[in-house]
Amino acid sequence: MRTTSTTLLLLGGLGGVASANGFYINEHDAKVTGRAGAAVASDTDASAIVYNPGGIAVSEGTQVSFGGALIVASGRYTDTGGAATDTNSSPAVLPQLMVTSKLHPMVAVGIGFHLPFGLAISWPETSPQADVALTQSLRTYFITPSVGVNLGKQVPGLSIGAGLDIVPSTVELTQAVTFGDPNNGGTRGSAQLGGDAFGIGFRAGVMYRPPALKALQVGVAYKSQVNLDFKGTGDFDIAAPYRNQLPPDGDIATSVTLPMSAQFGVAYRPIPKLQVEANASWINWSKFKEIRIDLPGDAPDLVSPQDYKDTVTFRLGAEYAVSPKIAVRGGYIYDPTPVPNTTVSARLPDANRHDVTLGGSYNMGSYEVNLGLLAVLPSKQETSDVMYQPLFKGTYEVKAFVASLGLNARFGK
Repeated sequence: MRTTSTTLLLLGGLGGVASANGFYINEHDAKVTGRAGAAVASDTDASAIVYNPGGIAVSEGTQVSFGGALIVASGRYTDTGGAATDTNSSPAVLPQLMVTSKLHPMVAVGIGFHLPFGLAISWPETSPQADVALTQSLRTYFITPSVGVNLGKQVPGLSIGAGLDIVPSTVELTQAVTFGDPNNGGTRGSAQLGGDAFGIGFRAGVMYRPPALKALQVGVAYKSQVNLDFKGTGDFDIAAPYRNQLPPDGDIATSVTLPMSAQFGVAYRPIPKLQVEANASWINWSKFKEIRIDLPGDAPDLVSPQDYKDTVTFRLGAEYAVSPKIAVRGGYIYDPTPVPNTTVSARLPDANRHDVTLGGSYNMGSYEVNLGLLAVLPSKQETSDVMYQPLFKGTYEVKAFVASLGLNARFGK
């Protein structure tokens, strides 16, 4: 970066961190992770609060699902000259906890805690895109009280459910601010931006087991968008005489919309010990057309185009009962990126993804230990040839590994 106007343009990362599947997480239950996240039609554990609230009134008694996911992700940017820079992000551990209880033959209630949009990314200070992003993080804490109703007496095989999403959130961004060439008379400073927000959303789901086809299960789930109005502070540091060319330190604000989504799933048991499920998940990323940031002082609003596109993710998972105590799982995910090649950047390197999963369970009566493993195979996206779209040309690569461990417990009838 070489000019003040470019410096301000790239501060748009404060909003960009919250949008794109690089920061979208679906691994909130080790059992579900092992079967590639395909659970919309079949999940009747406590984690149904997340995947399909229509399933929480199917099982009896009180259920608890507790665990965490270790996520190790990395990215790489290779410029048109062949020079490569790797991220140096630290592994992240994301916890989850869900509890449901049957209060009545028809009614169950529950509450869940999970982080569906999160993680952080970090680049070395020597990165050619240090002025775009050095570090950034997003945390969205979803607290979801839910209720489910089993309508089996009225419509055999039918259950419904809904939940309220209460979403406190934080976002932070650190980047360099450079004027000229620091090695040849120029200078480099820094910009640190951070903010907090609170949003409200909801989710709902339906699950159906046709009595005439006991091997078949169908599920539909919906999650609303969540509007987050971040307010925080900006701290800009650079040596004189450049400081007066940057905004003053002070209050900043931006709005981010976590997208709505809709899922559809079909599960089938070709034999009693084997269940296969296919899911399709539509996410309304196209709502994210631009980043608009209110900067301190008299600086005009900063507007940066993003032009994301809607995506449909496909999941295929299978579960086989080896014995009454042991089950094994596996699956595949195709997860297309919403980020076009005209706006991809170091803020969020992303590409179309192919994921494979493995998992297993050991049942001890009222308790079940689950392990789920997911690998995001190395994927890449090349930037467009359109001038300045994006500013930095080259290729972005991503890969990741997720290990989820969870404990499910059942109490009562």
